[in-house]
Amino acid sequence: MQDHLTQFPKRLSRRMALKGLAAFVFAVSEWGCASSAVPSSTPPTPTATLPPGSVIYTYTGQTQVLAVAWSPNGKRVVSGSRDATVQAWDAFTGQHAVIYRGHRDAVTSLCWSPNGQRIASASLDKTVQMWDAATGEQRLTYHGHSAGVTSVSWSPDGKSIASGSSDKTMQVWDSSTGRLLYTYRGHTDEVTAVLWSPDGSRIATGSIDKSVHICDASSGNHLYTYRGHTAEISAVSWSPDSTYIVSGSFDKSVQVWDASTGVALYTYRGYNVKQANANPAAGVLPALIYATAWSHNGKRIAIVTQEYCGDDCGVVVTWDALTERHLIFYPTSPMLTLAWSPDDRHFAVVLENGNVIAGGQTVVQITQAL
Repeated sequence: MQDHLTQFPKRLSRRMALKGLAAFVFAVSEWGCASSAVPSSTPPTPTATLPPGSVIYTYTGQTQVLAVAWSPNGKRVVSGSRDATVQAWDAFTGQHAVIYRGHRDAVTSLCWSPNGQRIASASLDKTVQMWDAATGEQRLTYHGHSAGVTSVSWSPDGKSIASGSSDKTMQVWDSSTGRLLYTYRGHTDEVTAVLWSPDGSRIATGSIDKSVHICDASSGNHLYTYRGHTAEISAVSWSPDSTYIVSGSFDKSVQVWDASTGVALYTYRGYNVKQANANPAAGVLPALIYATAWSHNGKRIAIVTQEYCGDDCGVVVTWDALTERHLIFYPTSPMLTLAWSPDDRHFAVVLENGNVIAGGQTVVQITQAL
């Protein structure tokens, strides 16, 4: 955690970026203090006729964003920042934000409870904190990890939370009491991604050790290890029917595979970027993969990748999940992550607004997905 932002190479993992950004986080003065605010946002634009990639608005109430998540009903978005704050706000006006100031270091990952009443936030301060989504009141703090927490996921039944950490573990604990249920220690390096399967039966974990592990959610027993990648895992996402996983890696590939057997369906590599610029329907060849996200209806996969337009550009790529048919390619500023809205019509994208190394901002944009 000692890296400085100015020492970063230009092609970084989201995990490494978080480490460097954390060096610039200032300590907050109160623990667990929430307040209401109404940040300004660009007025939303009607979306019925906008093409994919069109910006609906940019949320300006938070300017050092690292993580974002939609509420289950699609009405609110929560964003976490390297300034250690979390904000929950109206998804299409950006107003009526609740600001939670309980963390002491950068917020790296967020998830909503299935009923939308609670939010869990993971941080480099080694904790996961749970708070009331309406009031910002702190409900619980989990202190089980010995290093920064990189990922958090709520069980579909709402009873448990899984958290992954740079301490190389994935821990599952009771969401009501914070009581540890079990610790999974199968990885040999930092855990970068944790995600519960939609049917609640399994948990997928990605790691710098280049593997994705599948565990039994009730016992923590190891079920399968996927070793198709040749570099660290940056993101994982389940298909809505819990059958397949899409994993992104710094080996510059996105792989779709059977979560039970590990049999690969395909590796998405797209086409050359010059072809994509000339003909957006042609697709692109992914570089470093920063995020993967399976749409809620199961039809599409979206990724965030970098480098195609030089150091000042990122790319969102979307394709048909089963046929690999390319659907969307659009460039924008460098990005950290994205999330589908529950109705799959929009993305919440975290992207740079100015050069971060030179002191620029990272903000959330709501964009047209389809």
